[in-house]
Amino acid sequence: MQAIMYERFGDDSVLALREIAVPQAAPGEVQVRVRMAALNPVDFKLRNGIMRLIGRPKRPAITGKDFAGEISALGAGVSAYQPGQRVFGSVNPMAGRGSCAQFLALSTDLIAPIPEALSDELAASLPVASGTALQALTDVAGLQAGQSVLISGASGAVGASAVQIARWIGARVTGVCGTANVDYVRALGAQRVIDYKAEDWLRPGERYDVIFDAAAAASFAQARPLLASGGVYINTMPRGALYWSALLARVTSRQRCVPFMLKTGSALLQRLAQLAAERVIVPHIAETVDLAQVAGAQRRMEQGLVHGKVCVRVGA
Repeated sequence: MQAIMYERFGDDSVLALREIAVPQAAPGEVQVRVRMAALNPVDFKLRNGIMRLIGRPKRPAITGKDFAGEISALGAGVSAYQPGQRVFGSVNPMAGRGSCAQFLALSTDLIAPIPEALSDELAASLPVASGTALQALTDVAGLQAGQSVLISGASGAVGASAVQIARWIGARVTGVCGTANVDYVRALGAQRVIDYKAEDWLRPGERYDVIFDAAAAASFAQARPLLASGGVYINTMPRGALYWSALLARVTSRQRCVPFMLKTGSALLQRLAQLAAERVIVPHIAETVDLAQVAGAQRRMEQGLVHGKVCVRVGA
């Protein structure tokens, strides 16, 4: 099969299209024929080594986490799925596996059925970006109707999903984005939009029950003056200083600082599928490229030139 792989950490030039053996499903796993993959910033952060403190993928590694496709074989002990069934999910890349490949094998804990209403592109776009937003706002922050939430990076894939989910919950949403995306974020449902190029979004003023820093654009110390006395600050790019802030906040106040790491599972994927089928979450797909064009797509993402999701046509 064909796959986009890298053998060492580096820029997008380390990615290459390789011919490798088709992975076989172990007990408790399924083999999936990948039809569509979707790229995320975590893909190039793993590839270039930025996330070495969190984890180093076994190399050579296949790039990509998110996918949609159909089951092509069942491992021993799997009875909940059938060959030919459409599924989507997210690979754990630390074993060197990845979604930018014609086939993959993974545990049934990391997949869910695709509703008939969803295309492969939409399904593949959900796990990391929309999953981060859903898990952070509901499971971690416990956002409720009537509460206020401030979302940085509101025009990005994670932030846009967060705006849509927060409005569905019934929260009062303030989104932060650049000038070019103000109308887009407002159309997603944000009642107030702050253009960070025109004003300081961290200037003390309104206090929020939840600050979801999807862009990882602030520290807890910077965000704290904007946080309600019992509020929650969530940052999607954990750093050492953030864990110290989390500990300090826990012992000195009712506020919480949360260094967020997504925990993907079939239950979360099923929730995402339902919300997408009901059009609560509608991912914006910026472009769809072929497998051989992944390196260029990751380069554009790193340069900040992509607004929305990049999908990858895989096929087999």
